[in-house]
Order: sequence, then structure tokens, then C-alpha cells
Amino acid sequence: MNGLKYINEVYDEINMKIGPLNASEQEDPLVSSFGISKKEITDIIEFYRSRKLAEDIDCLVEHGGVQGLVEKLKANKENGLSSTEDQTDRIATFGKNERIKEKDKTYLSICWEAMGDMTLRILTVSGLVSLIIGAVVDEHPEYGWVEGFAIIIAVVVVVNVTAINDLQKQKKFNDLKDQNNKTKCISLLRDGAWNLVHPNVLLVGDIVKLENGVTIPADGIMIESSQIEIVEAAMTGENENIKKLGYKESLQYRDEFIKDNPWICDKAYTEDHHHEIPSPVVLSGTNLTEGVGVMIVLAVGKNSAEGRIMDLAEQEDEATPLMKKLDKLAGSIGKGGLAAAIITMIALYIRFIIEIGTGIKVWDRHKDPNLLVKYFIIGITVLVVAIPEGLPLAVTISLAYSVKKMQVDNNLVRKMQACETMGGADVICSDKTGTLTQNKMTVSEFWGVGSLFSFDKNPPSHKTFQAEYLHLLKESIFTNSSAYIDPKKGQVGSKTEIAMLLLMLTLGHSDYLETRMNYFERFYKIYPFSSKRKRSSIVVSLEDGRKRVHVKGAAEVVAKNCSHYINIDGSLRKMDADGQNIVNTVIMSMTEKALRVIALAYSDIQTNLDIDSVDEHGFPLIESQNLILIGLAGIRDPLRDEVPDAVRKCQGAGITVRMVTGDNKATARAIAKECFIITSDDQLVMEGKEFNEITGGTVCNKCKEKICPCARNKKEHERTGQPLRKDVVANFEQFKNIVKNLAVLARSSPDDKYTLVCGLRQMDHVVAVTGDGTNDAPALKKADIGFAMGIAGTETAKEAAGIILLDDNFNSIVRAVVWGRNVYDNIRCFLQFQLTVNVAAVILAMIGAITIQQSPLTSVQLLWVNLIMDSFASLALATDPPTDEHLKRKPHKRKDFIITKTMWKHIFGQAILQLSLMFAMVYAGEYFLPEFDDNENIETNDNNGKTVICGRLYDYNGEELYKEHYDNSKYGPSRHFTYIFNIFVLLQLVNEINSRKLRDEFNVFSRIHKNWLFIMIWIITFFIQVLVVQVGNYAFSCNRFGLSVLQWLVSIGFSILSFFWRWLLLLIPSGVFPEAGRELSSGEMNSGILSIRASGLNRRHSYNLAA
Repeated sequence: MNGLKYINEVYDEINMKIGPLNASEQEDPLVSSFGISKKEITDIIEFYRSRKLAEDIDCLVEHGGVQGLVEKLKANKENGLSSTEDQTDRIATFGKNERIKEKDKTYLSICWEAMGDMTLRILTVSGLVSLIIGAVVDEHPEYGWVEGFAIIIAVVVVVNVTAINDLQKQKKFNDLKDQNNKTKCISLLRDGAWNLVHPNVLLVGDIVKLENGVTIPADGIMIESSQIEIVEAAMTGENENIKKLGYKESLQYRDEFIKDNPWICDKAYTEDHHHEIPSPVVLSGTNLTEGVGVMIVLAVGKNSAEGRIMDLAEQEDEATPLMKKLDKLAGSIGKGGLAAAIITMIALYIRFIIEIGTGIKVWDRHKDPNLLVKYFIIGITVLVVAIPEGLPLAVTISLAYSVKKMQVDNNLVRKMQACETMGGADVICSDKTGTLTQNKMTVSEFWGVGSLFSFDKNPPSHKTFQAEYLHLLKESIFTNSSAYIDPKKGQVGSKTEIAMLLLMLTLGHSDYLETRMNYFERFYKIYPFSSKRKRSSIVVSLEDGRKRVHVKGAAEVVAKNCSHYINIDGSLRKMDADGQNIVNTVIMSMTEKALRVIALAYSDIQTNLDIDSVDEHGFPLIESQNLILIGLAGIRDPLRDEVPDAVRKCQGAGITVRMVTGDNKATARAIAKECFIITSDDQLVMEGKEFNEITGGTVCNKCKEKICPCARNKKEHERTGQPLRKDVVANFEQFKNIVKNLAVLARSSPDDKYTLVCGLRQMDHVVAVTGDGTNDAPALKKADIGFAMGIAGTETAKEAAGIILLDDNFNSIVRAVVWGRNVYDNIRCFLQFQLTVNVAAVILAMIGAITIQQSPLTSVQLLWVNLIMDSFASLALATDPPTDEHLKRKPHKRKDFIITKTMWKHIFGQAILQLSLMFAMVYAGEYFLPEFDDNENIETNDNNGKTVICGRLYDYNGEELYKEHYDNSKYGPSRHFTYIFNIFVLLQLVNEINSRKLRDEFNVFSRIHKNWLFIMIWIITFFIQVLVVQVGNYAFSCNRFGLSVLQWLVSIGFSILSFFWRWLLLLIPSGVFPEAGRELSSGEMNSGILSIRASGLNRRHSYNLAA
């Protein structure tokens, strides 16, 4: 009575919330066409999401259950929707199953975003002020505006280069997202036939089949359910498996639960029982981890549960080791640059004030306002040059370039940082099937009716077996399988099941589809394969009404539950000790030949047995009671030809390869030896059960419990306020002892793989792991780099991974290592180049400004240098292709310095050369920089013959030197300082070639021909420099006649000294130099030290390509 009262009260509440359920609802003009509105569908879903007991089921009852929904939605459970019917009304009412694409940034919006940088804004304002003062107040307004205008143009160029790069990056990743999106498919019933289609075509009312590993594509109601479990972490943050039942079973469960627990209907009882009663409602975006079933689609696209939360902000990905190191380095450089800029401006202003105060200088209202603005611009320019804002661009360009190239090597990168992280990987935990092997399975040996048959040498004919036995074998293989061979698509389904089908084909039986159809109406219960149970089973009704269960699974698991086996004469023989020894001997013999052994068994179910009964583990009892062994199949999956060499390459590169497999120890050991994962007898092969017992699995670092209230992710943490959980190995010391020699983890579960990954990361290893199953998702997410199988992998595994292996091949992982190391090296090359320019340009500008009241390089010239070292150099140096040399050294560690001692030697060494040449030219250039006879329009230094006239604007004591000539359009900027600017830029171009090498290598030109982009950019930069010098005039403070051919040769001669100087630096031991650039501590990460332009490093460089 209490249960009925509860249900009636719930119905009243439903009616209050959603109103009376009729076909004339006023808010939706199309509701009469379908009998149910979009709002009513949303209410069903929301009742589930907020359920305390079973409100969603009650709401479904109000709608007439599944049959009522089918009628209201004009659907058809047996045949699905018709493709010939006009679905315009359906689409107009309920929408399409398409995600609203995030609007791409426009060119102007990216430019505006770039202008958000404070230094660029300051430069823009300074340029405008300089332009106005130069045009209005300056003594020579006809060209006084040029420098301010040139600064604005330089800012425009920087902003546009940034925008163009961002647009290209955006396009590349849109292309990758589209490619990744094309791989999704779902089984849909239309026109009475099941077809694989893209989830985007789903409509409300469609009938969809859900299978293990699929991501639910839309909200729906389960019509049929077989052992379905779903993880709703993507929607709710809850990582537990949630059981789902079909609508009828859920309704029955609800009624029985309320009957057995009448007190729960008391309104005074407020405790939630959210999942106590299984629900038939499934939410889009959640993951099916176990079972199979059929659902009717209720809500799609933006109207689905996932669609309604799509606009929530994405969470930031954890910074990678490289980005952490760059953050630390950029912070240090940024603070140094800020100090240099402040010192420069203060020194200039103090000197100006002293000169005015002491009478050395008289205030000139035409010149001095512009001069004061120039001092400020010089300081800001020093800051711009000092701060390595090119680092994020270099990282992004290198990663984007590598991501594109990695596709050629069958690596589809979903998360951009996974590419870089792979360079530091020192452990690879690899699956066996399909990754190390070809995943082309065939039955090599078969044991049945007391005899062993070889299908490799002398395959038996069907006449070898009795007809009754063949019928039983056929029934077992054909019914307990969903695999098939399609003339167009080839082999579809489990490769193990395909191997069994081919076995029957060899024995002359190809009628598996007809057999299945004959049994289809008699399929009573299906228990899909589970990695925990290591078997699958099906209950069928025989023609005489009896029920029979067929079990297929791991030989040692199934065989130990067999009470009998079929003898050679077809009779049943009891599985006594002798029989068990025979079976075990056969299994061991097969496994030692690297065969995977599958057992086939059956049992005729007694009428009084409860088919739904489960044991203490929740496994069906019928799978383990009184089974009769039909046979043992030894399946061979040949090793990929390239795997042994790939494994040896990894070992030579300092990477430990471990195999994680579901095979037993003997099979796993044989295969591991074949591919050189095991090379010595002291290497350990351990089964997952033993591994779990020793290590204790994973526990929360805070609570020390396997299950605790701590939040599993940031979303849950923000929702509940619980601290974030960090998983660690329970018995870490024991883990460290065994993992040193652990080569193979056999008979392992996804939980064992997760424990292994957690422990290795605790030991500070950089771990890559492969996975294909839905239950592999936690390990794929936990690892530094997760590789999902593109062919055999479930959609859930692909969503969790950072990289998808398009060919499921271990060799592709090795290529990913090469690309990852190449990214790391390319960023280092760029750093080596940029820091040399930083040191030289900042010191030159600062010392020059203090001593002679001018930076030897003007603001516009420095901005041009900045453009060279940021945009052009990042594009040139960050795209150097990889070589196999990357696999001949150990991986870099998390705590390694990004700037090595050798790099600092060349950074400081080249900076010293550049500064020595520059200071010599600034302070004494008029004594040795030649002026040639062909320059009749240029005055020479009368005191020193054919050398340039001194171009310093002011003397050391503040008196004017070339200032008057500079302001005179007849002369303009000097040849002296044009030389300085040109030689400084050419030194950078030469050092750009030097910077391609990170170690003490003599030949800096080796493999330069492999990077045509570098050569092209270098040549373009050189020719732009020629144009700047020859026609730049006041805009770039270059002499109006430029430089002569001979003067260009002199400039080039000075610049190539950088090559010879590098060879001298090779003689200096690197050990005397420091290192720099390590990861930030947690305190430093939150201290805000990157508040100036280097904060660009913290911009997100992770792109989820599945979004």
C-alpha cells in the first residue's frame, strides 16, 4: 500500500512539474505531430539526473513506457525509422545530432587578441606620441614623423605575423579534428536493417544498438539490456560502473524494491538511492564499459544532456615537463629584461636631468619632448627584445609541424602536448595483440575428442570428426560470436572469433549466418566477453525446449570449471585427475609455442536452475557449473616483422619496453622472447593477480583507501568541494622491488595496468602506455602519453588517449618517440639562438644608451631583430626534421635542465663575440670601417682617410657629434651606424645556422639540405635585410645611399667570424658553464612571476581533437 501511495505521489509531482501529458501542449506547435514535446523529453532526462529513487521510471510510466514513447515518436522497434519518409518535422521539432561547432576565431579577433599584449600596446602609444611630436613639434617635421610611424608599422607586422600563424594553426587542428571525427560510427536500425553510420545522422526515435566500448551518442531509453554497465564520469564525475536495465526490467526491479523496502516511501526518509534501482535512461557522452543492448533515441545534439553542457569552459590540461621548464626560464629572463629596461630608462632620464640642471644642455621645446619619448621607447624596446615571447610560437609551430608529419607515420595526435612529452618517455607499456603482433589470428592447433590436430601442417577434414561432435562445435562457435566476414568490409568483429570462424570454414562449414538466424529467436541470454571474467557465454533454447549455455574463454579459466570432456568416440569422460593433467599438458604445450589457447565448453541447463544467479564476484554461475569441454583451440597471432628491431631501437634509446597482456605466463613469455622484450633469464613474468596481491593496487594518497570521497577530477572537485584524489601504489616499496626486473605482466586486467602506470610515474618515469579497451581508459589518461589503437580500439579508449595509432603498430610508437625528441631538440635550438640575441641586444642597447645617449640599434631596428629571432627563426629552427640519431641517446628526464652546459657555452661565447665587435664599431668604428671611392656623396673621416665619419649622435660628455648631420636630410643616418645594424643582423643569421647544433659538432651544415624551409626562410630574411638597409633610410635609421657592394662584403666578412669563433669554442670544456631551465615548484607556479609578456607561455597549447 505504501508503494502505491509513493507512486501516486510521484505522479502528482510529475504533473505539477511538467503539466498534464496530452497532445495539445500550447508551447510547442509541432507537439500534436508527435504526441510528446521536446520539453517533456528533457524532463525525463532531468528526472534521471536528479533522481532520489526512480522518478525517471515513474515519468516513463506516465508516458506509457517504451511502447508509449515509440507511438508518440512515430518510431518502430522492429524496423526502425524509414529512410524514405520525410523527416523534416522530426528535425524541426527535436533537432539533429550535430554538435554546435565552436566558432573559429576571425583574423581581426586574433589581431585584437595579440594587441592585448601590454608591451605592444605601450609601443603603439609610444609610436603615436612620437609620430605626433615628430610631425608637429620636431625641428624637421618633414621627416620627424618617420620613426614613430615605423614603430607603428613594426607593431602591425608583429601582430599580423602572430595572426597568420594562429590562423594556420587553427586550420591544421580543425583538419585533424575532422579526420578524427570521421572514424566514429554507431549501429543503427533503419528500414529493417542494421548499418554502421556516423552518430551525426541519428534522429529522435531511431533505434540504436550499443556495444562494449561505445560512447553513447545521444540520450535514450534502453529497450533491451544484457549486462550493461555505464560510466557517467564525463557527465557527473562519478567513475563507478552503473548498471542499466531495459525499461521492463527496471520497472519490475522498482516494484520489487519498493515492496521489499516500504519504509523508503516515507517522506521523512530523505537519503538518496540514486542508483539503487537500475535506470533504463542513458546519457549522451557517457561510456558503455560492459554488455550490449538496444536503445531508442530521445534527445540529440544541443538538446541532449551532453549538448546542454557543451558551453561549459574546458579545463586546462596539466603543463608538460617542457612547458614547466620554459615557464621557469621565461620568468627568469623576463625579470632580467625588465631590470635592464628600467635601468636603461632611469639612466637616460637621470643624465638628461643632470645635463639640464648643470647647464650643459638647454631645454629645446622642438627637440627635447621627442627625445624624452625616444628614451621611453628605447626602454620598452629593450624589454620587448629581452622577453622571449617567441617561445610559445616556437613550441606551437614545432608541435603543429610535428603533428602533421606524424600522421604520415600513422600517429594521429589528439592532444598536442603528447607529441612533446613522448620525447622524454623512458618506459613503454605495450599491449600484445595487434600492437606487437599482426592481429591476424588463425587456429594453429586444435585439441578435441581426445586428439591434437595441427592446422599448419596437415589440417584434418570434417570426416575426422563425428557429425554430432561437429554439430556441437558449430553451434558453440557460431552462436557465441558476433563476428562475420563481409565481401566488401572484410573481417568484422573480434579477431579471436574470426579465427574460430575460419576453423569451421576449414572443416567445410561456412553457414554461420544461417545458423545464427536459426538460433536468433532462441537466444535467451547473452553475457558478452569481460576482461574480468575472461570469457563470454550465451544461453540458447534448443528445439526440444531445453536450454544450453555455450562458454568460450581463456583455457585455464574455463577448463578448471569443466566436470567432463568429450572423448574420441563421442562419449563423455569425467574430468578426473588424469583428464585434468591431459588438458593442462595440452594447454602448456600450446602456450610454449606462443599460441593463445581458447577453451570451448557447454552445459545443458537443468530446469530448476536460476540462470540469473551470480557468484560472490557477480559472475554468472552457469558459466562455471558442470561444464563439458568441447575442445581447445591454439590461436597463433604472428609477430609483426618490424617489432623486434623496433624494440631493440627503444632499448638502445634508453627506453624500457614492458608487455602487458591478457595471455597466460607461458604464451606471454614465449612472445616476449621472440620480440626481445625478454633478453635474460632474470627478467620477470608475473600474472596480474599476483602483481595485485604484492602491490596492493592503488589507493588515494590522502586517505590511503581504495575507495574514498575525494574528487577524481577538477569538475567533481569544484562540484563537491572534496580534495582532489591522487592515486598511488599501496605497497610502493614492494612495487619498486619487483618492477626493476618486471618485463611482462600476464593475465592482467585494466586495473593491473593502471597500477603499473601509477607506480612507474611515482618513480618519476615518463610513461607511455597502449590500450584498446574501454577499461583501459583510466590507464591511458593516467599515463604521460596514452596510445589508443585506431583499428581495434574502442571509442572510449580513443577519447582518453593523447595519440591514436592508426595502424595499431608498435613501430609507430617508436616513430612517435623520434618526433617527440625532435620537438624537444628543436625548441632547444631556438632557445640557443634566441638567448644569444637577447644577451647581445639587451647589453648593447643598455650600455649604448647610458654612455652615448642612444641605443646603437634604434627601436625600429630592434623590432626588426625581434621579428627575425621570434617569428622567422621559430619557423626555421622549429621545423628541422628528425633523424635516427635521436634514438642513439638516453631520454631527457623530468628534472633535466633544458639549457645544457654546452648550450650556455655557445650562447655566452657567441654573445661575447657579437658584443666585442659591436662595441668596437660603436666606439671606434670611424677608425676602421671603410668608406670607398664609389661613394662620392658620402663624407669620409678626414682624420683617418677612407673610413666612415663618426655616426654617434652625442659624445661621451653629452656634446652633439653627428646629431646635426642626422637631422639634415642631405646626410641623414650615418654609414657608421648602418654598418653596425647590418653586421649585427648578419651575425644573427650566421648564428642561426650555428644554433642548429646543440652539441660540440664541427660541421654545422650537416643535414641542412633536409630542411628546405630553413634554407628558404634564411634566404628570404637575408633579402629583406638587403632591402631594409638599401631603402630603409629614416624609417630604419639607415644611410640614404645604403651600403656599397664592397661594404656588404665587409659586413659579411665580419659576420662569418661567428663560424670560426664557434670552432674555437669547441676547445673550451663545457663543464665550467652553468645549466638552466628546470620545472617550477608548485609554489613558483602560483607566484605570478610570469606576469609580463612571458605569460604567453601559459597559453594553452593542448587541443582536444575529438571535441
